[in-house]
Amino acid sequence: MSKEQASATSVAIPLPKGKKLAVQIGCICMMLSVAMLGLSLSVLQGPILTKMNAMNYFSLLTIFASLGLSIMTPIGGKLGDLFGRRRIVIVSGIIATVCGLGLGIVKSVVPFMILRLILGAAQGAYTAAPYIIAREINEAKDVPKAMGLLSSSIAIGGFVGSIIAGALTDMGYLNLAIMFPVIPLIIGVVLIGLNMPNKVRQDKVSIDFPGIIALAIVLTSFLLAMNYGGKIGWTNPYILGGFVIAVISIYCLIKIEKKAAEPIIPVQLFSSKPYTTLLLVGFIAYFYQNTMNVYAPLAVQEVLNASTTASGALQLPRTIVTMILPAFAGIWVAKKKDNSWKAMAIAMIMVILCFMPLSFTTSTTSIAIYIGAITLTGIAESFRAVSITPAAQGTLSPKNLGIGTALVTFVNSLATLFSAAISGVIFDANADSINTAINSIYITTTVITIIGLLVVLILVRKNTRNNAKESSIGV
Repeated sequence: MSKEQASATSVAIPLPKGKKLAVQIGCICMMLSVAMLGLSLSVLQGPILTKMNAMNYFSLLTIFASLGLSIMTPIGGKLGDLFGRRRIVIVSGIIATVCGLGLGIVKSVVPFMILRLILGAAQGAYTAAPYIIAREINEAKDVPKAMGLLSSSIAIGGFVGSIIAGALTDMGYLNLAIMFPVIPLIIGVVLIGLNMPNKVRQDKVSIDFPGIIALAIVLTSFLLAMNYGGKIGWTNPYILGGFVIAVISIYCLIKIEKKAAEPIIPVQLFSSKPYTTLLLVGFIAYFYQNTMNVYAPLAVQEVLNASTTASGALQLPRTIVTMILPAFAGIWVAKKKDNSWKAMAIAMIMVILCFMPLSFTTSTTSIAIYIGAITLTGIAESFRAVSITPAAQGTLSPKNLGIGTALVTFVNSLATLFSAAISGVIFDANADSINTAINSIYITTTVITIIGLLVVLILVRKNTRNNAKESSIGV
C-alpha cells in the first residue's frame, strides 16, 4: 500500500487532493460568513432599529440573535450524524442565505426579528459542521492546523465584516451592509455541496423529537433567565421561574435521552472523564471573553477617561494576532501529542497574564498596558482554538463525533452567558465605584482561569500522556 493510500484509509471521508482543498476552503468561507454576519449585525442593530423606530426591541432582538443559535448547535450536530453533514450544510446554508437577504429587504421590526431568529437557528445547524468536517477529511495530525485556519477565518471575518458593514452604512447602503456576509456563505455551501459526499447512516434513522422539544425548553428558559436576570433582578419571580423550568426540563431531558433510540444528546458522553474534563477546560478558556469585550472598554472610558475611539482600538493588535498565529500554533500542536495540553496551558497562562495586572487598574493606568494585555488574549485564543476541540474529538467514537463536537461549541457559548451573569452581579454589588467593580471582575476572571490552568496541568496532562502510552503499545 502506498503512503497516499494509507493516508486515505486513516480518515473518515477520504477525498482527492483537489476536492479536499475545495471542501476546506468551503469550511473557511462558512466561518467567515458566521463571523461577518454576527459582527456586522451587532454593529448595525442600532441603526436598523432606529430606522424602524423600534429601539425598544433592542434587548429582545439581542436575545433572539443567540437563542436560535444556542438551541440548534447541539441539534445540528446530531442531525449531521443522522442525515449527513453535506445535506445539513446545504439545507441550513440555503435557509441562512434567504434569511440574510431577507433581513436587508424587510422594513418592519416583527418580520426582521423572525428572520433573525431563524437565521440564528440555521447558523446553529451548521456552525459546528466545519470543525467536524475538518476531522472527517483530515488525518488526526493535520486537524490542529485545520482548526487554526478556521480560527483565523473567524478573526478575519469579524474584523473585515465590521469594517465593510460600517463603510457601506456610512455610504448610505444599509441594506447592502446587512446582506453582503451571505456571499462567503453561498461560496462555502457550493464548494462543500459539489465536492463532499454525503456520508449517512446505513441503518434505520429515527429523530428524537421529544428530546429536541425538551432541549429547546431547557435552553429557552435558561437563556432568557440568564439574559434578563441582570436587568430585572435575580430574585424576580419570572427569573426564578425560568431557572425552575430549566432544572425540571433538564431532569426530563435526561430521562428522555436515556430511553431514546437516537438521542439528541447521548448521556453516555458525560461518563467519559477525558471528554467532560475538556468540556470544562473549554468553558473556562472562553470565560474571559465577556470580560474583555464588555468591561475592558468600559474601564478605558470610565476609569482611564480615554475616548470611545481609544476603547474601540483595544482589540486591533489582538485581532491581527488571531489572524496569523492559529495556523502556526496548529502546526506545532500536531508535531507531538504532548503539545496539546501544553497549548491549553499556554492559553490559560496568557489570560492570567492579561487580567492579573489589569486587576489593579487606576485612573493613572496607561492605555498601553490595556492594549498589551488584551493582545496576550490573541495568543490565548490561537492556542485554545487548535487544542481543545481536536483533543475532545479524539475521545469520541465516529458515531458521536458530530454531537460531541457540537456540544463543545455549545458549552463554549454558554461560558459567555455565565460570565455575563456573574460579572453583572459583581458590577451591581459595587455600583458606587466602577473602578472597584471592574477590578473585582478582573480578579474573578483571573481566579477562574487559574482553576482552568490547574485542571489542565493535573487532569488533561495526565489523560493525554495515558492516551499516548496506550497508543504506543497498540491498545
